[in-house]
Amino acid sequence: MKKVYFYYVRHGETLFNVLNRMQGWCDSPLTKKGIENAKEAREILAKVPLKAAYVSSSERCRDTCAVIVEGRNIPVYERKGLKEVNFGTWEGVEVDKHLDEINRRRGTGIHWDDCGGDSNETFGNRIRETYNKIYEECQDGDRILIVSHGAAWLWMQGILLGIDSNMFGRMKESKGLTKLPNGFNGVFSCTDGTWRLERVPGLTEEEIKSLYENMEEK
Repeated sequence: MKKVYFYYVRHGETLFNVLNRMQGWCDSPLTKKGIENAKEAREILAKVPLKAAYVSSSERCRDTCAVIVEGRNIPVYERKGLKEVNFGTWEGVEVDKHLDEINRRRGTGIHWDDCGGDSNETFGNRIRETYNKIYEECQDGDRILIVSHGAAWLWMQGILLGIDSNMFGRMKESKGLTKLPNGFNGVFSCTDGTWRLERVPGLTEEEIKSLYENMEEK
């Protein structure tokens, strides 16, 4: 049996986050708060014996990762497959001006392929291929840092981890937790090809277990 643990960090706050613009595959720099987000993640993960870090090739993720691994002898590997959902021609637009249409497109899946972006299929294939390859490169018991994106974290929950992201979001919100915090978001694992959410700040083991039980009932 081979089990690998993954520690997921969303990049620190960026200028586009502050301006409430769609970011996707385009980029913007970390803000001062974003750098603090990265430092907080560094503190949270300081005692975790990380074997390696895999990071999205987007600059905001590379800069976040650099802060986290500073002073540690941890190899860092860039993976284009860890990039955010591609929003096509919608990248860079102001969310508030197009909120209804944006919510319609992402309400039941990923629907950006008609404007040059990702679909459920393209994103799903990319995520599965990327994470399975990372898993293959690891050894049993390895603990791996992942630095990636917000929407990518949401959508991989169903595609890879096998839970309902909407149910997960409602559970977090009911406890006053941020659905998509910049920084550390949780731990998931892969055991011989089976992926599972392990830990989320603010949620109990029983609450995480219930996410899977509810999916099995469906």
